[in-house]
Amino acid sequence: MGNRSTYTLSSSPQTVGSRLPLLPWLYRVIGIPHTHLQVRLRGNNLYILAEGRNRPDRSLIFTHLVRAFSKTEIETLLPPSQPKIYQVILYGRKIGESRPHWADVIHLAQLDRYLENLDDPKSEVTVAIELANLGMARRGRPDAIARYLSESLTSLGVAVRASVKSAALPEEAGMPQTANLSSVLSSTASLTPQALLNRLWVVCESAYSPDATLLTETIAQKLRDLELDGFRDAIVFSRVRGETEPEWVLRVDLTPPQEMLKDWARWGDIEALTRLMNNAVRDQGVEISATLMDITLHVTAQRENPPEKQRLFAAIAPLIDTIAPQGIHSMAVYGLSGSPNPMPHLSIPDSPVWVQWMDLPAKEHRALSESTRELAKQGDLSAIAFLLTRQLNPNLDHQLSTGGIRLQIRQKEDLLHIMTDAPICPSQSQVGAKVAKYIRGLNLPEVQGVRVYGRRSGQKRPLWSYGVDFLTRDSFIPEATPEFAASDAYVGDLLTKEPGALTVPEFEETEPSAWDRIVEALQGTLARTRIFTIESETAPNTARATQSTVPSEAKAAIVWGILGLLLTVQADWLLGQFVKPLLASKPAPTASPAPQPQEQMTLPQLSLQKTPGFESIGSGFTQSGSTLLTPGSGSTALLASPLRPKAAIDTSRSPYPTFNAPQLDEKFILYRQYVAQNGAPDVLIVGSSRAMRGIDPVVLEQTLATQGYPGMRVFNFGINGATVQVVDLVVRRLLASEKQPRLILFADGLRAFNDGRPDVTFNAIASSPGFRKLPEIAVESAPNPTQAFTKPLETLARTQTTVADRYQSFNDQLLQQVGQLSTVWSDRNKLQTLLKSSLTFSSIASSEPDPESTIEGAGLIDINGFLPISNRFNPVTYYQKFSRVPGESDADYADFNLDGVQTQALRSLAQYTKSQDIPLVVVNLPLTEQYLDPYRREREQQFQQHLMRLSGELGFTYRDLLENWKNTPDFFSDPSHLNRYGAYAVAAHLGKDPLIPWRKR
Repeated sequence: MGNRSTYTLSSSPQTVGSRLPLLPWLYRVIGIPHTHLQVRLRGNNLYILAEGRNRPDRSLIFTHLVRAFSKTEIETLLPPSQPKIYQVILYGRKIGESRPHWADVIHLAQLDRYLENLDDPKSEVTVAIELANLGMARRGRPDAIARYLSESLTSLGVAVRASVKSAALPEEAGMPQTANLSSVLSSTASLTPQALLNRLWVVCESAYSPDATLLTETIAQKLRDLELDGFRDAIVFSRVRGETEPEWVLRVDLTPPQEMLKDWARWGDIEALTRLMNNAVRDQGVEISATLMDITLHVTAQRENPPEKQRLFAAIAPLIDTIAPQGIHSMAVYGLSGSPNPMPHLSIPDSPVWVQWMDLPAKEHRALSESTRELAKQGDLSAIAFLLTRQLNPNLDHQLSTGGIRLQIRQKEDLLHIMTDAPICPSQSQVGAKVAKYIRGLNLPEVQGVRVYGRRSGQKRPLWSYGVDFLTRDSFIPEATPEFAASDAYVGDLLTKEPGALTVPEFEETEPSAWDRIVEALQGTLARTRIFTIESETAPNTARATQSTVPSEAKAAIVWGILGLLLTVQADWLLGQFVKPLLASKPAPTASPAPQPQEQMTLPQLSLQKTPGFESIGSGFTQSGSTLLTPGSGSTALLASPLRPKAAIDTSRSPYPTFNAPQLDEKFILYRQYVAQNGAPDVLIVGSSRAMRGIDPVVLEQTLATQGYPGMRVFNFGINGATVQVVDLVVRRLLASEKQPRLILFADGLRAFNDGRPDVTFNAIASSPGFRKLPEIAVESAPNPTQAFTKPLETLARTQTTVADRYQSFNDQLLQQVGQLSTVWSDRNKLQTLLKSSLTFSSIASSEPDPESTIEGAGLIDINGFLPISNRFNPVTYYQKFSRVPGESDADYADFNLDGVQTQALRSLAQYTKSQDIPLVVVNLPLTEQYLDPYRREREQQFQQHLMRLSGELGFTYRDLLENWKNTPDFFSDPSHLNRYGAYAVAAHLGKDPLIPWRKR
């Protein structure tokens, strides 16, 4: 009962017609009077039971349904959440019978064949269809693979979906490109891209959570039976229907059996060599067996009539020579006649018909001369991994069928860490001791212990661990466990988040640097105090063969806590004795008149209008036009708008709560003042510092006037470090709706949209007092600027504020009480001043200045919110001062991801502006040629495609200026930020852009 779907329909059509349209449709299609139907949806199958006083006509029902399904999409008759249906199973019986009298199957993917063969025997058609589906599955068709798996899993109530994705081979230059191949698999051609390896993604959905042990090995075996060509592996997710996170994840190695045999034969595995040679001479009817004696491989080839020497040797000699088995120097081939020896590996034939001798590459190449066992004794981890793999997989057929138990080995200091995984997690009792015993027998000189772990293929962390120390070790210091990737063949590959979260950390074997050794020594020192432990992220507590008593952590913590308290008191006393004479020697400040009572201060109201006196001055600050600047001899003359009056704002006197972002606090006050004097701007520029520096509002106003849009007002609301989340918050929640612009110009670049980098600015704002008092959406009317900030809308916000206030009050009281016991607390301000005047701090040179944190231009923001920077980027002198940072090391491009909260914020912003009838224009601002290295350029191309797709989907305008002035460094202040001359060019360009929906006043 637990496997049944909730959609089970029965009885007459009148009782279920209102619930689901499927059953009434079936009654109409079948059209047989006095026939009752029952329907059940289970996994990817639809079950139909037809009952009547007389047994329903099998061929009639089958024919009617095939013709009906060929004209109607069955998905239109089912609930939206129902998985895709691959098969319809028909049953017929007489009312009162306990078992069906007949049964039939309709494969919905092969309806054309049914229509062509309606008069043929159903069994022949069904067999042909099943074989055709298997053939398509072997060619890599994801829909056929899903149907193929569904045949085995539907009985458990599990529905299957599949897709194929491809990535560039690891050794190829360039970054991997991912593409869904489902749309290009319409042909029956074999899917074997030359430059691609494919990954199969399988999602198993069910109404319950099936036990992994019931499915994993079956799925692995079924997938490996397909022998898919060009596939590296399959990632299988099992999840409950309606949920997003998987219950479990399985990785299936899809390396073809033939390739696995060649890998093992390379290590000199006799059984693998025998199978490969038998495959090579199968057409000759010869049975081959082999045995290894010392360094010679003895091969017997036998059949009733003696095999042809030249033909047989031509088949196996190139194969063995290409494989070049480790430690095998020569091969002797014996031709025999008669019945095969049931135990051929026990003896060499006495009287062969013919003998052929052959030298192998190991005889000439020193690297191949030693046996795999000898390499393992020398500490070769690859050889050890192979030998252990064969020890743990004695049944070669089972290993080829399911992938068997796989091993990864890492050595850290004097410990050997061995990870074992399989479709079903290997048993600790069967694997742990066996592996440890084998490693001990190798007598490795630099290994003093072994740690064995077990997990299911695809898991990140082990389910169990087992450890043995060959020598006595210090048990006080826990050893750190290395990370193991999902696939040893592709250690650098991280499984991407497809239907669920699956992240396998990368492991790199590198020699520890001097800094690493210092850190390890420091860790060891701290660990010996028994207060700290070395954290091991991947392994649980390791079972030790040696046991010891560990002192109580509580006692150690108390002792060290008392010592720390005494050290603090002593340091405070010594500091007081040292500082007080210095403070006493300072001359006492002269007395000053008592300050007047503080008046109620209000924010300065800046006049943003033209002064009448300036109208007659041709070169006044507010005069329209451009200024031709020649900063120095040899410099190119550049156009820039006249400098505007600077905005002087003291946020400390602001009536608004802070947002933990000083520039947001300033811009919000400045915008309120601008709106109060001029009304809402016609164009609002938003974005990060790239927008604040990169678009000149005055130039945009002037350009729009020449294009037939006179009197337009533009305000630049750019904020250092702003991301899409910050812009969305400003537009939707911070600015009142009646004070919003007629068009929003979102100017920025990839950095603001990359979800892989931490959103420091938004996180700071989200923890601020101002954020807690924000409404969920901009209020309709807010005549009082503080109204939106003084009335919390949610009880939760009030609770959080109260808790924060109580905590702050408690913290202040605690500081006051403790401060009374300190000798320097009362003079802390004087001490701080003394230290500042005595010490000189030099900034640490960074590889490249952070444009979001530089103080260049501080206090230069004008009354339109624009930050004019006059510095001009000179690549020669710039990179003499700052090192060039490649894109791979750039934090703005780290963990590149465009499908997260930033994209969701863009969706919210686009939907809101659309509902408010405010056109949204997204502009990708220019960058320099020096900044756009191949890594960044590739990411920028992905970003452009992402925005072009979203612009069509969400209805905003996208303009790409990325490379417009890449070879004009005079337009930039640094490699990624425009200066005032570049801001002039960008504003003039945008003002003339006919694709931007400017609106007249």
